[in-house]
Amino acid sequence: MNKEEIITLLAKENLSPQKRKGQNFLVDENVARKIVSFLEPNYIDVIEVGPGLGALTKELLLKTVNFTAIEIDKGFVRVLRAKYPHLNIIEKDFLEYSVPRETKAVISNIPYYITTKIIEKVLLEAENLKKFVFMTQIDVKERLLAKSGTKAYSPLRVLLSLLGDVEQKLVVTADKFYPVPHVDSAVFCFTRYKTDIPVREFYSFLNNAFLNRRKTLYNNLKNIYDKEDILTALKKHRINENVRAEALSPNDLLTLFETLR
Repeated sequence: MNKEEIITLLAKENLSPQKRKGQNFLVDENVARKIVSFLEPNYIDVIEVGPGLGALTKELLLKTVNFTAIEIDKGFVRVLRAKYPHLNIIEKDFLEYSVPRETKAVISNIPYYITTKIIEKVLLEAENLKKFVFMTQIDVKERLLAKSGTKAYSPLRVLLSLLGDVEQKLVVTADKFYPVPHVDSAVFCFTRYKTDIPVREFYSFLNNAFLNRRKTLYNNLKNIYDKEDILTALKKHRINENVRAEALSPNDLLTLFETLR
């Protein structure tokens, strides 16, 4: 739908975009088709998170098999059910939804304020995930692609880099949305390659390792591991006992985790 069609539909349904929820609707169908194409070839067992008025949904229904949309807004659910009667849509907060382990692909236009929570949930619950395509504010790039030793380096960045590759695929300028947001957006594509990491256990380790960034890795971990075991592991891998987690590479952190298990 273009801008005028969206304005007309919102008025007809007595709906209005809620700024606090990051509700900005994509108005360019060419961009929508491009975004959906990034799922290729993973068009089976697909979940769309927060379809809104269905900018991506139309294209997804044409290309996917076993497709489910998760939407929390009752008004949007009503619009989508009327527009796409055969759409499998679940009216629920995605953060309270149990993602089926067999889910192979997820796609979403993610509100900035819950970007990290949604990415974490997808990685932790979709055990058979192959691809995750998501659009969010462009400045999230700093966190998603951060290098070790930087302030933006985080447990999420470590996990993403070890499980697969994340790429910025497309910049979507603010004028492609209604209402027009204050910043441009970017589309990112995460492709998973590695499946032998115990994701939940490792991510818990990472969150403890980064718990207090002013503390050393040893001090952050000593409440969950035996102190001597930590020192032995650090010495084994020639890691200084005074190092902080953000100074270590993803592979160093994984190696340390595997030693302490």
